[in-house]
Amino acid sequence: MSDKKIKVVWLCTIANQQIHNHIKFAPWRLKNIIKTCAGKSALKLTERAVWNTNAIKEYEKFNDISLTVIFHYAGIRGDVQRFSINGINYICYRSEDDHFSHSFFKLFGRTSETYPKGRKIVSSLIEELSPDIVHVIGAENPNYSICALDISHDIPLVVSLQTLMSEPDFKENYYINEESYLFRSNVERMVLERSDYIASRIKKYNTFIKENIKNDAVFLQMPLALGVDINTESSTKEYDFVYFANNISKAADDAIESFALAYKMNPSLTLNISGSYDIAFKRQLEKRMKGLKIDKNVFITGPKQTHEDVIKQIKKSRFALLPLKIDLISSTIREAMACGLPVVTTITPATPNLNKERESVLLSNKGDYQAMANNMLRLVEDVNYAQMISNNALLTIQEKSSNKAFMKMWRKAYYEIIDNFKNGTPFSEDVIFEG
Repeated sequence: MSDKKIKVVWLCTIANQQIHNHIKFAPWRLKNIIKTCAGKSALKLTERAVWNTNAIKEYEKFNDISLTVIFHYAGIRGDVQRFSINGINYICYRSEDDHFSHSFFKLFGRTSETYPKGRKIVSSLIEELSPDIVHVIGAENPNYSICALDISHDIPLVVSLQTLMSEPDFKENYYINEESYLFRSNVERMVLERSDYIASRIKKYNTFIKENIKNDAVFLQMPLALGVDINTESSTKEYDFVYFANNISKAADDAIESFALAYKMNPSLTLNISGSYDIAFKRQLEKRMKGLKIDKNVFITGPKQTHEDVIKQIKKSRFALLPLKIDLISSTIREAMACGLPVVTTITPATPNLNKERESVLLSNKGDYQAMANNMLRLVEDVNYAQMISNNALLTIQEKSSNKAFMKMWRKAYYEIIDNFKNGTPFSEDVIFEG
């Protein structure tokens, strides 16, 4: 490795307490924050993309990478703000999704959907920084991923997948309106077409991309950091099962269908549903719960501000009920496992890997609510079996989810990307993904 630091730029979404404390907010935004946090000594806002926060914690330890994180933020004072935390450079720019930006564009008969101002700002920043690599984390988020389309072809661009909206299963299984889906999936396709390298170890996604989007795509083994720490501290249990997600529209409907069947066999069971939601989806969910006569035993507790709050909430349950529709494996599954909660979930191309060395989660086919209910009842009725699953899950998480190892892999990949891009040097077997 050279003594010269590699200059890497991340385009991503991120929010955590350290970042909140450095940002200067516009007066209207600050007023709303203070109102929300009345009685608290510090500003406390919702955290986002904890996996990126955890990845950065590892990069703070590297002395050969100069990392700049560019991200959008609603309600900041001015268009751009810069600061550094623990050796990492941050540049945030005003989000065109915030209230005032929408109002401005509407006033002049324009749309902010193509994010013209953000693209101009990011393009200027990339030109100024002249990085060795630009890394987009999440092609499906157009409010920042669209900026990749303006990046010079002289700079290698690697794109990490968080999901793949263009793949047919996404639209069939995710609660999203047609207009939003078409726009976001189209941007995702354009970003993937522009990419030089795609960070994905999911064979299903990679096959779809090669067949439908970019037939010469190069895939790299650069797994996303995880939002998990082993947390086995005891907690008072208020519920039997928990379903949680950033937005419960992901699969809360499948969770209540399975819960209803388990409830028929054991009417004492309770379910906590935690996460943000669209009002229309929540109403549909509540209507279905009443129809199934489980509304008295299901508690929707809404979103939590910080990741720490999320962990505290899920630890109030004995078990986790986490069916999947579009995710091949979710961070929520890993988080529940790391907290010692036995997990009931569904079979995807990725979840069986969790049982490869030992049984660590309970699996059933997607849509097989009865099988999922049977797995729930097995945990409830067999204390020894539930404890075995919990112990196995903790061991599996320790083996498979090391953010330190993952970020070392990213660092190695960055060096090889530069060499491959400039000189055509082949990738190492542990960096290239050809499965």
